[in-house]
Amino acid sequence: MNQAHPPNPVRLDGRKLEGGGQLVRIAVALSALTGQAVTIDNIRGNRTGKRGLKASHLAAIQTLAELSGSTLVKAQVGSCSIGFYPPREREEARQINSEINIRLPTPGSVFLVFQALYPYLLRSTPTEQIRLSITGGTNVSSSPSYDYVAQVLIPNFARIGLPPLSVRLEKRGWASGQGHLGLGSVVFAVDTLWRRDANGGAPGHEIPFPSVDLRCRRGKISRIDITVLAPDDQLDTDAAGAGALGTKVSGSSRRRVRQDAAAQLGGSEKPESVREFMERYAHRALHKRLKELPRDIFLQHSSEGSSLQDEHHGIPIETHTTEATHHRSCMHVLMVAHTSTGFKLGREALYGSLGEKPRAKKGQNRPRVDMRDRVKGLVDECVGSFIRELYDPLLQAQSDTPETARHQPCVDEHMRDQLVIFEALARTSGDKAQECDGREDERYWSLHTKTAQWVCREMLGSGE
Repeated sequence: MNQAHPPNPVRLDGRKLEGGGQLVRIAVALSALTGQAVTIDNIRGNRTGKRGLKASHLAAIQTLAELSGSTLVKAQVGSCSIGFYPPREREEARQINSEINIRLPTPGSVFLVFQALYPYLLRSTPTEQIRLSITGGTNVSSSPSYDYVAQVLIPNFARIGLPPLSVRLEKRGWASGQGHLGLGSVVFAVDTLWRRDANGGAPGHEIPFPSVDLRCRRGKISRIDITVLAPDDQLDTDAAGAGALGTKVSGSSRRRVRQDAAAQLGGSEKPESVREFMERYAHRALHKRLKELPRDIFLQHSSEGSSLQDEHHGIPIETHTTEATHHRSCMHVLMVAHTSTGFKLGREALYGSLGEKPRAKKGQNRPRVDMRDRVKGLVDECVGSFIRELYDPLLQAQSDTPETARHQPCVDEHMRDQLVIFEALARTSGDKAQECDGREDERYWSLHTKTAQWVCREMLGSGE
């Protein structure tokens, strides 16, 4: 690696706006792509817990440094300042191995590592496709899950014109406020912006960066999918919960719990599993909340629809995935809306990421929590955020005049910040977004989106 540091690196304060790991990932990705050195201080300075680099941040940064031939300064777990110095002389696109393997020591999010690497892999290697294998966490607090990436992020990338991309789940790795339960792994197949020459030889030219225009309309909701991940344990909440805590439970108590559960389910001889209950409750809770929304945001379907259609709006609501997990703390729900313009809108909730967690006083057993209440709390959290994503009455009520008409982003709040770097790179490639009716309503932008835009301006000097 080149040890001579460029004289004028861009200096970023890691406490700016959202002040988290996203700032670091985007800044280093753009540094590797453009050759512009960057130093970052006060890394994750707005966090209330541990600050500085986490193992997943370090893995992404080290991989980018290795791929781009850059020099890293002060890069280690816990570092609150780093320097990233690409080679002074920009080489032609570096030939990198078409097989990249990254293994995190803890179940940090594999998809946040991917977020840092993807822009560089697209543009900076004359290889048509790269196989990227990452071991770590696939269902992790405060980060996109495998299911969100597969059902929302990748289809939206394709919708805006990025090259084909796929992800395969090898094994799930869970990490939340309830602890972590082993490492998982995924494999990405990344098509790059390089193509083979006319004679079928080695990739010889880079195709232009695709036009990225997010000013188009969101469209109407045409379908909703639900994904449920939960254990197949019976919903014998008190008995099972007590047993999990090491409390002895008599056989008669277990029988009484099963009888009570059967009675609550209308006399069924076989009580529901946790997963069955979550799936049923998710459909019921979503149907109930959809009644609050105006009809004009939904695509009108034929009245001869299936029994799975929402009775109020007539759109299909289906179970996309239902999967058994191996532990009661491994519970996750995702809801995805399909739009008439081809975008996907998703919201998800992971058990253990909710604000209220039962705590025991010192010397006491942990309070028992009814499993139905756990499931309902998780699903209600997801449904509530999903409904707000589809229609926020507070923002919708503040309408604009026709001359200043603004519209809701075409993707969901969490997807929106993932696309900022691709908008910025398209602009630097000379892309001019097509004109459309109105402009995106900035009131819907999250702090993550505004942070990503700020980093791109600082690194690329491009306006928004």
